[in-house]
Amino acid sequence: MIRESLSGLAWTVFAIIVFLWWIGGPGVTAILWSEGDRNDALRFLAAWASVTALYFIASRLIRHALRARRS
Repeated sequence: MIRESLSGLAWTVFAIIVFLWWIGGPGVTAILWSEGDRNDALRFLAAWASVTALYFIASRLIRHALRARRS
């Protein structure tokens, strides 16, 4: 019972972090851009995109490894 509740809480926290990540990246870029600091905005957007791409790659590799382990 407690284990299931903690698991649900962990997934909820993870979902909130991912949601904020998706909204925050373009949001911070827009704020920096509107303040006239276009170079910093582009650097931040490039870093955000790189981390996002690495997340997708790592996620796919982990999922593939877990499926291979189950088989």
